[in-house]
Amino acid sequence: MQNPFYRHNLHHNPAYGYALLLIVAMTAWHLVLAGRVNLSVDEAHYALYGLKLDWSYFDHPPMVGWLNAIVSHFSHSDFGLRIIPITFFAASNFVLYHLACRLYPSFRWVGFWALMLVNSAFMFELLATSMLPDTPLMFASLMVVWQLLNLRDATEQRIPTLKYWLWLGFWIGFAGLSKYTSVILVVSLILVVLMERRWNWLTDKGLWLAVVLAGIMITPVLYWNATHDWISFLYQIHHGTHNQDWSWTRVISTQLAQFGLYTPTLYLMGLWLMLTAWLSHSPSNKLLAAFSLPTILLFAMNSGYEMSLPHWTQLAWLFIAPAVAFWAWQHWTSKLLRWFVYFFSGLSLVLAILLNTQLYSPWMPFKSKDNPVRDLHGWQLAIIEAKALQKQHGNAPLFAANWTQASRIAWYAYPQPVYVTDNRFDQFDLWFGNPKANSDGIVIVPDYESKTLKLNESGHFKTCQLEKTLPIEAHNHIIVTYRLFYCQGFQEPVYAGWAAQLPSVQKAIRQESPKP
Repeated sequence: MQNPFYRHNLHHNPAYGYALLLIVAMTAWHLVLAGRVNLSVDEAHYALYGLKLDWSYFDHPPMVGWLNAIVSHFSHSDFGLRIIPITFFAASNFVLYHLACRLYPSFRWVGFWALMLVNSAFMFELLATSMLPDTPLMFASLMVVWQLLNLRDATEQRIPTLKYWLWLGFWIGFAGLSKYTSVILVVSLILVVLMERRWNWLTDKGLWLAVVLAGIMITPVLYWNATHDWISFLYQIHHGTHNQDWSWTRVISTQLAQFGLYTPTLYLMGLWLMLTAWLSHSPSNKLLAAFSLPTILLFAMNSGYEMSLPHWTQLAWLFIAPAVAFWAWQHWTSKLLRWFVYFFSGLSLVLAILLNTQLYSPWMPFKSKDNPVRDLHGWQLAIIEAKALQKQHGNAPLFAANWTQASRIAWYAYPQPVYVTDNRFDQFDLWFGNPKANSDGIVIVPDYESKTLKLNESGHFKTCQLEKTLPIEAHNHIIVTYRLFYCQGFQEPVYAGWAAQLPSVQKAIRQESPKP
């Protein structure tokens, strides 16, 4: 991480060695966990991206699929698919450490404690081993801030800035290929320009070359959407606003989830600093708030329409962690602050240990419907039983009630097609279309799904017969039970809403379905 502007003396700072030890230790633990559980719903969905390469996809840009394709060329194992995200997370920790030290040079341990804050949050623990669009976005976003600091220092020292502009454009383009919410990075950069009154940047040719570079990099996304009626952008716009009933209950529930999964210490102190940084005299606090608060505000507002998933705000908590570590050090003489940090850090540590050991081997005797790892076990065995039933019923195709179930089924049953019976248009419709009316099929339903099979409704079957019940056990208790049905008389779903009117959707619905 050495450059002309960064003078952090690594060799004389004991914190650097401890930070490296922490990164290595956490990476080793993540590698141990990597092969212990099946893929989560999102991991399996994006793993399928890697098997079905395209310029872009229905709900996300292509980077996650392209990265998964690299691994899928060599291995289809759960462990193999987690190597890249584990590597990305370790690299993100490394960059975060240096960012913290660069922004707050007066506190030598700020980088180490920022890493402790991040790695003690269970949400980051889950992201550390999961290949999601957020995985490359996390690293790219940190590099955006790093190059921004380089650009700022080069401007002040009146040395050529072109290469820093180009690197900034590259990482913005990389982020744009990773996730649509990367547009918030552009908002944050604009805030920095306004805060620091860097009007001279607007006339710098480097800025416009960076814009051109980022634009060229995201052309795969634009091309795919142009040939699919801009369906991804329409989906993202409607995704958070389709519910007309805005509710404070959903907002509060979303915030409580973040409070727990990002730890009370990081959540409460981080939120306080995001809101008060604008009144402080710390340029570093303002910079990190500019890259944190827009994300928090966006998803807080949208969560009134639809609850935001906790990992959608991970960038905000990642960016604000160094500011939290530095602020706590400045006010460490406060007894109340020390007790607050000790209590909630201890509580978070205990919960993290319990949840990590539950991931490693589900030893806690939860009821099946309450087990936090219930959907990470048994899918491979369920597919083996489903294939046996297929042979008994004339190679009937596989069905799933929704895309979340279909993702695991399609991954572990690859290359078989999997048909989704609901009337929500998604990526599976683009991949496999719809089976013919009155088709028969095998349906796999895990017991934690609250909805049972619906008969005599659009998009479902006339009759279904339970063929197999498959309990998955560990430590003498059942983690999850899969029910396998043989269903007959599929009734084609009636698609509704904005998507159903698009030509590309209608083409996907009508396309000739592949044979299983």
